[in-house]
Amino acid sequence: MTVLTRRMSYWLVAVVMATGLASSVADAQPTRPPPKIGVVDLDRLVRESPQAQNAKKNMAERFAKRKNALEAASAELQSEMDRLKNNADSMSDDERDQLSSKIRDDKHQLQLKQSQYNDDVSDAEQKELDHMRSDLRQVIDDYAKNNGYDLIMGDSVLYASDSVDITDAILQRLKTQADQDAKQAKDSQKAKSAAAGGDSAD
Repeated sequence: MTVLTRRMSYWLVAVVMATGLASSVADAQPTRPPPKIGVVDLDRLVRESPQAQNAKKNMAERFAKRKNALEAASAELQSEMDRLKNNADSMSDDERDQLSSKIRDDKHQLQLKQSQYNDDVSDAEQKELDHMRSDLRQVIDDYAKNNGYDLIMGDSVLYASDSVDITDAILQRLKTQADQDAKQAKDSQKAKSAAAGGDSAD
């Protein structure tokens, strides 16, 4: 047996002994069940949850008046620009100057209002999103604790099989919560109406 062969033999024996020792240690320790892992598609929850739909509806209603006013101002500005373009030749110098000046002022004011509107909408959307994400996290935390999950992963996952995807279950929980919230709001409104009616009768 050559020196190299002997060294290889010693190395193999050492590996086998180490492997056996590790196996013995592992066998001696109590076995733990594998961790229970779930994956949630947060983008889908934000798109499809009733809470997201209600947030969009509230945003649309909140800014509808300002949006309509901006659209009306934009249409009026376009009408002024068309009038100047089509009738410039028949206008006096003073009329053209006055209309041109008005167009410049109206355009500037519209740009300011549009910019402020965009900023306000963006801020409101961010607040709604932060609030919604907080609600989503609470629902996910409760679901994980009640169902024995060790880890819930979100958007950073590159691949997940359907067996660990709990998005549908979370969506159902969100729908149930939305129904409960709607019922509570309806009952509260009924109670206020009844109280108001009682006060009127007195």
